[in-house]
Amino acid sequence: MSEQGLRESVELMRERGLGPEAIRVFEHYFEQLEAGALGTIPEDSIEPLGDIQALGEVQVSDEEARAALSKTAVIKLNGGLGTGMGMTGAKSALEVRDGLTFLDIIALQVLALRKQWDVELPLVLMNSFRTSEESLAILEKYPDLPVEGVPLDFIQNAEPKLCPDGLTPVKWPKDPELEWCPPGHGDIYVSLVTSGVLDALLAKGIRYAFLSNSDNLGATCDPDVAAWMVEHGVPYVAEVCRRTKSDRKGGHLAVRKSDGRIVLRDTAMVAEGEERFFRDIKRHNTFNANNVWVDLEVLRERMTQKQGVLGLPIIVNRKNVDPADPSSPEVIQMESAMGTAIEVFEGSEAILVPRTRFRPVKTTNDLLVIRSDFFSLDESFHVVAAVDGPEPYVDLDSAYRFVSGFEKRFPRGVPSMRDCTSLRVIGDPVFGRNVRCVGDVLIDGYRRVLDDAVLGEVSAGAAAPPVAPGEVRTVDEHLRAILSTLEPAPTQWTPLTEALGLVVARDVRAKVDLPHFDNSSMDGYAVRADSLAGAADAPVRLRIVGEVAAGEQPTFSVGPGEAARIMTGAPMPEGADAVIAVEDTDGSASGDVECRTAVTRGRYVRPRGEDVTSGSVVVPAGTVVGARTLALLAACGHAEVEVHRRPHVVVVSTGSELVPPGEALGAGQIHDSNSSMLWAAAVNAGASAEMRGAVGDSEQDLIALLDEVVATTDVVVTSGGVSMGAYDVVKNALAGEGIDFVKVAMQPGKPQGYGLLTGPGGRRVPFFALPGNPVSSFVSFEVFVRPALRRLMRLTPEKRRLRPATLISGVESFGGRRQFGRALVSRSAEGTLVAVPVAGQGSHFVADLSRANALFVVPEDVTELVAGEVVDVLLLDPEA
Repeated sequence: MSEQGLRESVELMRERGLGPEAIRVFEHYFEQLEAGALGTIPEDSIEPLGDIQALGEVQVSDEEARAALSKTAVIKLNGGLGTGMGMTGAKSALEVRDGLTFLDIIALQVLALRKQWDVELPLVLMNSFRTSEESLAILEKYPDLPVEGVPLDFIQNAEPKLCPDGLTPVKWPKDPELEWCPPGHGDIYVSLVTSGVLDALLAKGIRYAFLSNSDNLGATCDPDVAAWMVEHGVPYVAEVCRRTKSDRKGGHLAVRKSDGRIVLRDTAMVAEGEERFFRDIKRHNTFNANNVWVDLEVLRERMTQKQGVLGLPIIVNRKNVDPADPSSPEVIQMESAMGTAIEVFEGSEAILVPRTRFRPVKTTNDLLVIRSDFFSLDESFHVVAAVDGPEPYVDLDSAYRFVSGFEKRFPRGVPSMRDCTSLRVIGDPVFGRNVRCVGDVLIDGYRRVLDDAVLGEVSAGAAAPPVAPGEVRTVDEHLRAILSTLEPAPTQWTPLTEALGLVVARDVRAKVDLPHFDNSSMDGYAVRADSLAGAADAPVRLRIVGEVAAGEQPTFSVGPGEAARIMTGAPMPEGADAVIAVEDTDGSASGDVECRTAVTRGRYVRPRGEDVTSGSVVVPAGTVVGARTLALLAACGHAEVEVHRRPHVVVVSTGSELVPPGEALGAGQIHDSNSSMLWAAAVNAGASAEMRGAVGDSEQDLIALLDEVVATTDVVVTSGGVSMGAYDVVKNALAGEGIDFVKVAMQPGKPQGYGLLTGPGGRRVPFFALPGNPVSSFVSFEVFVRPALRRLMRLTPEKRRLRPATLISGVESFGGRRQFGRALVSRSAEGTLVAVPVAGQGSHFVADLSRANALFVVPEDVTELVAGEVVDVLLLDPEA
């Protein structure tokens, strides 16, 4: 064991005033950590939860409910700071709706229950030292809330963060409080004892406690659960809800095979490689709502018996000592989860509750919905849906991630969501007053949403319906079907040298002042401005007391009648408040310097923080990293930046006739040009890419290659093999594997394939099957793949903008198809765009494709355009 690390940690905890129970719990987990405990629960050690009691089937009388409620207290976990939403204070102090904070609503819910059932029902907050003062100040407006003999709050314990090497307490002089962390919300049981609150509640005749998170406004103290718990003598009850696809990351309950006890398995407790079992919503069909009910007498008995150490499963978290600084040292935090106590109490049960009891606000996406008119507060201050149907799905861009950015973009309130099924915002538009969302809404690239706007009459985000054989999709339908399956790529901290062209995921603040110190903007002499009073009338001589070059720190000061020779960028010496330029002097290097002009205080001095002050936002979320952005980030002390990850694309061409460029051609063979073209197009779109060469007409070879690449790539693009031929290998191999092969009303590029391949751990990899003719393949990439890659990177706009250009010669088009022709676009003498269609418009003309710098677009209902007409063009080269 790391005796030194344990000894130092315990001593620090004693100095902080933490009780013996908290220290024993820390020692318990320290020993487990030292022994290599990972806190994981393998799938083969558990079985699904099985049938459980549903709250809707519980029937209790009013008297039973009142009697149970009279012996119950409400305890809210209230130590969260909302750092994930960019907050620094108590998250529960955030206004959520109708001018009320989380704590206001919780207090009003408790007061309403007291009035309805004529019971005392104490409310107690488990605060951290960072949230206590602010939270209690909010509750002061409710003078009837405190219950005599029971405190309104208690402070959860703290423990040292540990260095991975040696398991000694970390030292962080910049902010010593960051050397400490809470031991997870499983600490609530220990803190109830060490704070004396457990004894206080039992002394008041309170037998049961309802524990839940303060940001879950659906977690009200339901007397039916309390009465059911009393009736059946259950010592511990965990609430669970039915699991959907959106809950696959949430922890679930299961039955341990070894002893038949119910256990909680959270995301951090999944064994490596078993994520697919954890996310299987058919096998594990409920999730833990983190609302629990505890028999306090049984808790007291267990705590006494175990000397404060319940023995909850350890959770080993590895983080940075400063969560906001990825360059700060890595530390280990030993934690436990409140819900894991279910395995400690013999006879524990789970109860199935409706989804309405799980309405946490973890992100600004959740905040938008809870503030909207989709919800309202009833007379008991319960959050209730104003309309039937599922809650709308919301996905806001990274600019809205923090509350500050969210508030700036909804200055007049959030939009109406009563008739909305989904809202996806790409970019960072500011919303006006009385905006209404209807159905599926996609906002892409707007700068502003006007007052009274109604969004969503045209469904922009919904997946296209299944296509029957022979049915043709429009271009827009196929693109919507693709985009509806895609979520922006996860964020990651990336070195500045690898972040070019990526989107910043969160506001970046300066680590230092710019300039970092007062410095000279000229070569000259640092002086006191008062020393040169009258120098414009007659030269003044000052004694040179030193010299300062850039990069040096002056060790002297400048007094009255003195000067210091100084170079551009050098720090100002103490006492000097101005610089006289060398050309206004005689340029002496020693002795005295003759100064021929007066200067004002601050002349030629760059004051500290003049450009940027430490802690200010220098690069907002949503910014695309460019050369100038990199310069600013580096100057402000950042070596890395959190961005939306660059997707990796694997390009595969198909066809036995293909040979690599440079090799001799045999009979009937051609060089593989599509791989190089699609690789370059992917890189040009901002992705990373690799070519896997050509695969012949063997389905087995293609499947084997795809099985290999889905483990490491984010997107797969193939060309060829998607039409109706006997050797169309892609279509033949994947038609039954979840890939849709469709006809799209476009020219060129009619045959298309798209779907999601399944990789290890259930990861889903977008798969594009493009036609084999080079022009068809290129156009298909531009129209479908490029927007998808930009969505993954959160780049806006996703599609190239259409620009008007005048046709120099006429063109013909197929009726019922959108034509994408190749053209050479240039500017006329008047500055307008003119388009010259290239001679060869066939889908195999590679030379004409290479000469074109734009695609002209002929709508489906137009069959002919004559010279002089205006046509929309997509510029492929930015300089066009």
